[in-house]
Amino acid sequence: MKRFGISGPLWWAVLLAVVLAIHFFITFWYLTPNNPVKSKWWDRLYAYMDPLFTQNWQLFAPNPVSQHQDVWAKARVKDPATGQLRETDWKNITRPMIRDKQSQRISSEGRVLRQISVGARHFRGDDPKEKQKGEWILQRSVSTALGLTFSDSDIQQVKFRVVTNLFPRFQDRRKGDDETPLYFHESGWLEFLPVGPAAAKEWPE
Repeated sequence: MKRFGISGPLWWAVLLAVVLAIHFFITFWYLTPNNPVKSKWWDRLYAYMDPLFTQNWQLFAPNPVSQHQDVWAKARVKDPATGQLRETDWKNITRPMIRDKQSQRISSEGRVLRQISVGARHFRGDDPKEKQKGEWILQRSVSTALGLTFSDSDIQQVKFRVVTNLFPRFQDRRKGDDETPLYFHESGWLEFLPVGPAAAKEWPE
């Protein structure tokens, strides 16, 4: 009886089809609404999708983006000579990252910005647990950013603001973004709590 073997190219085609099927299944799972199964496996899903395969439904949404958010931060720094605390000026920590990301799409800024965006969304929410989670994310984020900016200073506490700029509506489309109101969601003074040195290497200075 004659045997019919499977050629090498066909094996590769089958293997590629299986890999693509698994990838699209994971992508579909990643994009589904929040549910207990997704929450249980979220860390592994995120590790697989970020940063190369991150997606959202914004491309297919019926409404365009209507606002922009920045995160500002300031610190209380201890003067080594007098021991007195002084407050720094507000620093926009997201704007430089966005500009760097626009010039270099595959970079660590994308991961950092997504983390800050998630924290800002949670912090602006009404659910107390989500708000607390967002505060913790932003506390770590701004602490790391300010720690790189004031690396030679003794930072004691940090504070942040989520600044939301609503874009002009269609009837006011001739207005510039600087003519629209800004909305502030501000934290209290928080402990200086940066991420570890290994993770901080990914943060742009």
